[in-house]
Formats: sequence, structure tokens, C-alpha cells
Amino acid sequence: MGRNKLSNEEKTRALTLLKEGASVIRVAAEVNVTRMAIYNLKKAVESLPPGTVPPRKPGSGAPQKTSPRTDKIMRREVLNDPAITAAELKKNHPALLGNVSVRTIQHRLQISLKLPTRRAAKKPLLTEAMKKKRLSFCKRYRQWTPEQWKKVMFSDESTFRLVRMASTTVRRPSDVSRYHPKYTVKTVKHPDSVMVWGGFSGNKGRGGLYFLPKNVTMKGANYIEVLRDHLLVPYAIHECEVFMQDSAPAHRSKVVQKFLTDNNIPVLDWPGNSPDLNPIENAWNEMKKAIAKKRPTNINELKQVLTKLWVEMDLSYFTKLATSMPKRIGMVIQYKGNMTKY
Repeated sequence: MGRNKLSNEEKTRALTLLKEGASVIRVAAEVNVTRMAIYNLKKAVESLPPGTVPPRKPGSGAPQKTSPRTDKIMRREVLNDPAITAAELKKNHPALLGNVSVRTIQHRLQISLKLPTRRAAKKPLLTEAMKKKRLSFCKRYRQWTPEQWKKVMFSDESTFRLVRMASTTVRRPSDVSRYHPKYTVKTVKHPDSVMVWGGFSGNKGRGGLYFLPKNVTMKGANYIEVLRDHLLVPYAIHECEVFMQDSAPAHRSKVVQKFLTDNNIPVLDWPGNSPDLNPIENAWNEMKKAIAKKRPTNINELKQVLTKLWVEMDLSYFTKLATSMPKRIGMVIQYKGNMTKY
């Protein structure tokens, strides 16, 4: 069964069809309203000038609590401070919103002003100096082709935990306590974890994967051992021409720089705090999502799952990551050094 009410756009469309000679039955089906609605529309336009769309009849509901001016002020404040709440808006403008409920303000923001509440993305804080370095790097490599990026060995470390934070929001019946175990987020003060080093290229896919021993911090000396055991052979097999690593102190140590130079491995001058420019971060994130579903119960099981996930990652996935670099670089330039969606 169709509806009885039509929007202005639907009225215009229906009148156009009627003018073209379409029957009431066909117009009602096209616009998805009742035939009576189309008959009433035809009757309403008879007394109006040609081309005029009948206005909506005054409603019987309560008048709108906010004026266009108030809506404009609210919109401006929210765009200036996206984290401001409806309650804060009401407090800031007692003269305009004193008799308006917080619920109504929320409704106006979400429905009428198209400013719904969304979970903010978490991104690293960038200083102006960092932004300049990111821009400089991207402008230097903006001409590189996807084929050139496929010959880069991307690397990084990441920490995987046995307990991963779940969603902080739940849908709970109003008559159930918020402390009911089903509706609480379980936390652990110091969950067991393991740090992983890995590398890949767009040419051959996954490279080496190494688990740091517990309570061991990556320093220049042990980082050289990682590179010797897990980089040199894959780097040659993958026919790579450049090595990518971030700006961690261990990576920038003199002994590491000498090791890489002695082994004829050029290194990209990577800007700091730029996970969006290192596609291996996407691989880590996919693995963390999979770990959260598999729920390993101890470190040995966690390592086994990680190794299996790493081995099962398809070459096409790594190729897609490597060849996304031109888009990533273009986006950083477009955003003037700020963080991107990657």
C-alpha cells in the first residue's frame, strides 16, 4: 500500500508525469503513493498558476522549537568544535535554547542539520615540523610509479595483545543494569603481549617475521640480528631495490646504518609519525582483527596464530598495499601534510 503524503520532489515528478499523459494509476505506482494522493494533487493544482507545486498544508503538530537563526548558530558552533555536546550548546545559549530540551537539540543536529554523532578516528598528533617533513617526503617521491614501489621492502614492528579492547558502546535494555556482565567491557591491567617485526614487498609478498623475546627492547645491536636473519635473504629473493623502516631510535643508530650500507641496502628517508605512509600498518591491523576473533589464550598460541595469518596472506594483498603508495602520497600532499584515511 502506498503513502498518502508526497514531498515537493515527488509532487513535481507526479505533475510532470501527468502532464506527459500518464494515468493516475501509473503515476501512483511510479511515485509509490496511493491513487487518492494523486487525485488530490490534481485537484489542488487546478486553482494554481501553471507550473506551481501545491504547498504543504499546515500541520497539526507542535511548532518547531528552533528558528532558522538558532539552527545556523548551532551549526556554526558544531563545525567550529565537533566535540561539543547538545547539553553544552544549551548551556552556551540560554536565551535561544533555554526552553528547548537536549533531546530536541540532538534531533535538530542529527536530522535537520545533518550533523550526526560519529566515533572519531584516532590519528597521531602532528606538529608543524612533522607536517613539513611529510610534505617534503611526498613531493620527493610523488613521481614514483607503482612498479617502483613494488620493489620496496616495507618493514615495521607491532605489538599484539592477548586481550584486545572491545567496543565501548552496547545496546542495553533500559530495565537492565549497566553493570550486568553481558553489557560490560572486560579489561585487563597488564595483558600479555608479543612484539613482532615483519616485512613485505609488492613483488613477492610476505617477507620475514620475527618475535622479540619477552621484556626485550629493540636496540641497535639486536635489530642488526633481526635484519641479518630476516631481511637479507628475503630482500634478495624479492629483488628489492630500497628498504623502508620508520624513524625509531634503534633504526637510526650508527651501527644499523653501517650494517645496511655494508650490505648495499639503500634506505628511504622516512618522515616520523607517518603510519598512513607505511602500508604494512594495514596488514598489522587486519591481523589484529583476526586475532580478536580467534581469541588465543596464551602467548605460544598467539604466536602460532600470527604465523599462520602471516603465511596465509595472499601476494595480491601485499601488491595492492605497495601499489597504493602513489594514492597515499597524493592524499598527504592534498591535505598539506596532515593525516589521511590510511
